[in-house]
Amino acid sequence: SSAETGLPEGWEVRRSNTKNLPYYFHAQTKDSRWEPPQGTNPDKLKAYMAANHSSKGVAPAAVAGTEGKIRCAHLLVKHRDSRRPASWREPKITRSVEEARTMIENYHKQIQAYEEGKEDPNAKSLSELATTESDCSSARKGGDL
Repeated sequence: SSAETGLPEGWEVRRSNTKNLPYYFHAQTKDSRWEPPQGTNPDKLKAYMAANHSSKGVAPAAVAGTEGKIRCAHLLVKHRDSRRPASWREPKITRSVEEARTMIENYHKQIQAYEEGKEDPNAKSLSELATTESDCSSARKGGDL
């Protein structure tokens, strides 16, 4: 309901089958968008999304029809001692193992802040971070393997 989600009347949160990400849909107009529509209560929406669309608690309707299937996503950070120290982002990777580990730990903190719905300007979803920071070609799919 719009009282629960904070969305304007007629709007609902759905999950994209292709991107496995939540989006906003208006059933009457068939309008769909990635960003919340105008008139959304951001505090209510944030609480609703944290409770229903994070890895902690995905709404049952969002996973309907996926029985027997498992999805996996990751964020790869290579270092100079990697088997092939190159990626789509960097032709020659020169960072040390320690630098790569520090980067991963920082990404983990950002993802945790996002999952917990914290008011943190650095908070980002795994998908967001993987898209821009992963050294794997799965980055174009938000890290989805």
